[in-house]
Amino acid sequence: MRRDFPALSCAAITLWLGGLSQPACAQRTQENAVTNAGDAFGTAVGGERIGIYSAEDVRGFNPIDAGNARIEGLYFDQQERPTPRLIERSTIRVGITAQGYPFPAPTGIVDYRLRPVGGKFSFSVEGESAPYGGIAGSLEAVVPLDGANLGVNLGAGFRNAVTPQGGGVEFRAYAGVLRWHPYARAEVIAFLGGFSNRNDDPAPAFFPAGDVLPPQIERGVNLGQPWTRRFGSNRNYGLIAKLPLGQWLIEAGLIRSHRQADISFSDLFRGVRSDGSAVNHLIVADGNNVDDAVAGELRVRRDWGTGALKHNIQASLRARVKDRAFGGQVGLSLGAGTLLARDIRPKPNYVLGPEDQDRVRQQTLGLSYGFDWAKHGALSATISRTRYSKQIDFTNPAVSDLDARDSPWLFSVNGAVQITSRITVYGGIVRGLEESLIAPENAINRGEAPPAIITDQVEAGLRLLLPRALTLVAGVFSVRKPYFNLDEGLRFGLLGTVQNRGIELSLAGRPLPGLSIVAGTVLLDPKISGDVVMRGDIGPRPVGSLRGRSVLNIDWTPARQTRWSFDAAVESLSSRIGNISNRLTAPPRTILALGFRYRAKLGGVSGLLRVQATNVLNEYGWLVSSGGGFTYSPRRALQVQLVADL
Repeated sequence: MRRDFPALSCAAITLWLGGLSQPACAQRTQENAVTNAGDAFGTAVGGERIGIYSAEDVRGFNPIDAGNARIEGLYFDQQERPTPRLIERSTIRVGITAQGYPFPAPTGIVDYRLRPVGGKFSFSVEGESAPYGGIAGSLEAVVPLDGANLGVNLGAGFRNAVTPQGGGVEFRAYAGVLRWHPYARAEVIAFLGGFSNRNDDPAPAFFPAGDVLPPQIERGVNLGQPWTRRFGSNRNYGLIAKLPLGQWLIEAGLIRSHRQADISFSDLFRGVRSDGSAVNHLIVADGNNVDDAVAGELRVRRDWGTGALKHNIQASLRARVKDRAFGGQVGLSLGAGTLLARDIRPKPNYVLGPEDQDRVRQQTLGLSYGFDWAKHGALSATISRTRYSKQIDFTNPAVSDLDARDSPWLFSVNGAVQITSRITVYGGIVRGLEESLIAPENAINRGEAPPAIITDQVEAGLRLLLPRALTLVAGVFSVRKPYFNLDEGLRFGLLGTVQNRGIELSLAGRPLPGLSIVAGTVLLDPKISGDVVMRGDIGPRPVGSLRGRSVLNIDWTPARQTRWSFDAAVESLSSRIGNISNRLTAPPRTILALGFRYRAKLGGVSGLLRVQATNVLNEYGWLVSSGGGFTYSPRRALQVQLVADL
């Protein structure tokens, strides 16, 4: 890739826009997750993510799979992640960051913020070299239509990249956000964003034979078949309104999330031995799968009070309709295989089976009350009643259809007390109805989704404001929910109850001029209980679980200049449970990343050169899925990014 491609593009665009007066900066060059993070629980800005948690893992669970996603604070049923061209940033709401958040949920909340629209025209161009080969780029334009009252943010991007496993993938992304301010403090937002993936080679998953780790094979060698490339698309779009009316605030959102897998394959090496041989190389062919959800929320809030004591009351009505077409997959056995070299086989003839149909309908009515007493504390309490139904129609007459219904009462109580001007203690209890995991790729009932489950969470902690602009948060928590996973026959189903207890720590701030620090640790004690554990059919620890994760992120801008900044990131992971018997574990690993940013301004154009080396020490480690599949951690890589704001 020509390293000057983005700069040349910006120069051309600058000439083309020469007749426009005073183009404003879109500030893509200022995106930085470390300097924007207020804690270590999880922040994503642009394409950069930091923290002990992510949208896929909070306190040992997946908040997206649980149904705990929000856009601009309003509920939606995410079927696929929104494209970064649509999202400016995301924040993990957990612990003290969830205090006062409307209708909190166990397993944490992923809160997305749509890209902003300013009152001046701006344009951003980005180009980068993909870490393991290939190129990527994006465009973003902010176009005011009526000053600061009405405008749009338009974006597009592409990525033609090599995956860490040596395969390829092509992404095409698009997005648009329209923001309208009809009157003071009122906002109406319409948005649309999505992406398509083409020629996407699946990452092989290794399933060990017995209790022996797979060998440390050469990374970056494509072990897949050339005919297993995947094709699909997704989109998220909707309408959001936030309308203050005197002491009342009306918030409403209607959002659709759609995912379609036209052609899909999973690449599984089963019975992997220490010498790299596999008993069976299995390709699971699938396709024509659709996940489609329409969700809406209407919230009415009233605030009142005088002086230091403020009250609020809220009513919320949520509803969703979710339809899935899944199943019909075919297992294609290629016989014995090896992890030591690529072994290309001819494409077998196969015909996919008919699709099963999954339908979910849910309505939730909730009420909440809260107060905030300045310099003393705050309290919020909610109660909700939800009506949930799930029907699955199986095409296989030997499998009984599912018809599940439930109408539980749900609640939460959260509070914080300010002990001194520097010390605040907090705590809470939440009961929610969350979606359970979907059967993984190696299950005989792959893609099947059990009904929603009741989840309980209890937590407590403190926030301490330290000298030198540092904030320490320390908390303890316990999350309890039914445990679904594979039994010895590889059927996905209910195996018992899992309880994740843990301690989480966050330290963030700017202790010195130009120096930003985000550090965090989570220590977990996940345990399964139930008859299958008592009988010894499975071990007491969930497959794929770890006991701890620690992160340290540093961003330093040397004094007396603003062009150069340097960053470092360290992530330390404990060992992971590798199989249902708990007799196999993936060893711990520590990953180091180093980078720098160089910012410059030329002719009214702000530019950024971003260079980052990941896994600097080339640490070799294993990732383990909840289904017991092993994939190796990515090797050392260098990424170069050029951004220009016009």
